[in-house]
Amino acid sequence: MKKIILSILFLLTISTLRVQAAVDTITIYSNSMHKPLKAVVITPYNYTQKNRSFPVVYLLHGYSGAFNNWIRKVPKLQQMVDENQLIIVCPDGAYSSWYIDSPLDSAYRYETHVAVEVPAYIDAHYKTIPDRKHRAITGLSMGGHGGLSLGLRHADFFGACGSMSGVADLHFLANKDDINKRIGDTAQYAANWEKYSVINMESA
Repeated sequence: MKKIILSILFLLTISTLRVQAAVDTITIYSNSMHKPLKAVVITPYNYTQKNRSFPVVYLLHGYSGAFNNWIRKVPKLQQMVDENQLIIVCPDGAYSSWYIDSPLDSAYRYETHVAVEVPAYIDAHYKTIPDRKHRAITGLSMGGHGGLSLGLRHADFFGACGSMSGVADLHFLANKDDINKRIGDTAQYAANWEKYSVINMESA
């Protein structure tokens, strides 16, 4: 009986110690905006194994969100990382950057930060597979637009892009969600509304 009890206790202990993906908050300095910005990085349970490298999915938050939105609201991301053997990176897109290098405000260069600076840092500091076939970018709402626009505008870098509830035509957001602050009004800056709407973009 003692052996049976010990065996059960051993199995219970092992189950409570189940290995799980690691969640880290890191700081990446943005040379384009001259300030540090945070990001969440989720790595699989076997990340430290020798001779292992992983594909990366860049996951963007929505309007009024922040870098830690995804892991707070969808903790199951850790399980997804383990099951699919990949790294997820959640960069900061500010409250309402729309992941654009704003032609009106040089303080907002979030296309450069998210599509260039963050991946460069991740490839330099993590065990990634550093080619476009093993990079993807997607997001929710504002991040959905960002996922498609950055994926298309940097198609030489990202091999796949996607969107969850992201608007494809920014005209639907005229005078909403700070988009006018980023690209101007629809009359004086009409060309910007065409340029930054996903429906008008082609793969770079």
